[in-house]
Amino acid sequence: MNKFARVVCLGSALVVSACGGPEQMEGEAIAQQEAAFVIPSTASSQGCSFTLNATQITTAPPSWNITLTRTGGASCAYPTGDSVVLGTSNGSEPKVSLAGNALGLAAAFTMKGTFSGSSPIALGLRHVDPTNLTTVRSADIRGDYPYGQITSGGVSIQADGTTLKVSGSKSGTLQGMGGTYYTATFLDFFTSTTAPTYQTF
Repeated sequence: MNKFARVVCLGSALVVSACGGPEQMEGEAIAQQEAAFVIPSTASSQGCSFTLNATQITTAPPSWNITLTRTGGASCAYPTGDSVVLGTSNGSEPKVSLAGNALGLAAAFTMKGTFSGSSPIALGLRHVDPTNLTTVRSADIRGDYPYGQITSGGVSIQADGTTLKVSGSKSGTLQGMGGTYYTATFLDFFTSTTAPTYQTF
C-alpha cells in the first residue's frame, strides 16, 4: 500500500475495507514483528531472567539446538547458568521468541525435523517451568500435510496474564485455511491444555 492509500484508509472509515481492512493491517503488523526478530530472545519469570537462543551445532549440513538458559536476576532464587535444549532444527535456521510472567515461560521456535527437502518447517511451542526448566506443555503448530509450513511465530502474553497469542508467517494451509500470516490464540495457556483458535490473513 502506498503512502496516499494509507492516508485515505486512516482518514475515512468508509473505505477501510477497500484498503485492506483489519485483516491486512494485522498482516502488516505481523510482518513488522518478523523484521524485529532478535536472537537470543529474552524474558523474565518469577524474578529470574532467561534467554532463548539458537546455537549452530553442525555446519555441513547445518543444524541448530534451541536452548533456554536462566541468566540471573536480582531476586532470582534459582541457579544462574542452568539451561535446557528445547529442540533441534535441521537444515533451517530457527527463529525464536520468548515471553514470561509469574505463571511460567512461553518459548517458541521454528524447527525442521530432518534435512530432507520435503520435511516441513513447524513451530515448536513450550510452556516451561522457570524453577527447574522442565517442559510443562508442548503445543506445536504445524501446517497441513504435505505443503503447510510455519515459518515464524512470535509469542505474547495478553493483558489477562493467561491468554497466549502466537503470530507469524506461513505457507500452504493451516487447519484448512490459506493466507500468508496466522494467529493462534491459547486461552489459559499456562494452566490448561485447551487447543488454540486460529485465524489466517
